[in-house]
Amino acid sequence: SYFQVSTGAYKRQVHEVPLGKQITDPALIEKITWATWTSILGDEVIGIWPRNAEKADVICACVTHAGLNIVTGDDFGLVKLFDFPCTEKFVSGYFILI
Repeated sequence: SYFQVSTGAYKRQVHEVPLGKQITDPALIEKITWATWTSILGDEVIGIWPRNAEKADVICACVTHAGLNIVTGDDFGLVKLFDFPCTEKFVSGYFILI
């Protein structure tokens, strides 16, 4: 019943379906259980950002089907695996060799 987007200004927005009305109440957003997750923004993924990271460093993210891990890609060509949710800042993810 909801979808979220990450804007070019690095803001997370949550909208109601089908009206598209933006939801701004943090308590309501916190209660949402997401079917999928591909956002690089939000309290649930704050730990994917390395210390001293620029806004554009982490460019993609995707939660596994089981909802237990999140995989990220960055500007340095690294693919990292984290536990999900990843709410603690500056967590060391596992590097994935491709």
